[in-house]
Amino acid sequence: MSLPSQQRWVVFDKQTLENNVFYVQTLGVPARTLLDDPQVKQGEKLFSGANCAACHIAELRTGDDKVNAIANQTIHPYTDLLLHDMGTGLADNRPDFKASGTEWRTSALWGIGLTQTVLPYSGYLHDGRARTLEEAILWHGGEAESSKEEFRTMSKGDRAALVRFLNSL
Repeated sequence: MSLPSQQRWVVFDKQTLENNVFYVQTLGVPARTLLDDPQVKQGEKLFSGANCAACHIAELRTGDDKVNAIANQTIHPYTDLLLHDMGTGLADNRPDFKASGTEWRTSALWGIGLTQTVLPYSGYLHDGRARTLEEAILWHGGEAESSKEEFRTMSKGDRAALVRFLNSL
């Protein structure tokens, strides 16, 4: 089998690009579930108590935008959108612009409870290496080492509550 000698590029006009940007910007985010569930409420407290909320910030505000529906809105992405040193366990040792090989942008957790519904058997973390949310938490290191240790030393029931909270997002 031979490969074509020329690469084929798809060229989009400006309107197609703008339409795609608009589509992605205005996608709806899944609503939280189980808000009144006592275990979810307990898990939310444990999440904050373990200092997970230092990076996975629950509430942010959008800025000005020409699309009024998304301008100046309070959102709940559970991220600070910042880079953090996550330690050697998650390192790919490949710097990217100003990010070192151990730094990662805090992933947004909203909708994470639907991961297995949308794509069964998918993994967690930036590269899918974690098979469960528990594994994803236990891969944390660096700046999140103390939060990981807090989770690791929780009782089985408390760990289950924290994971149930995550699945409610």
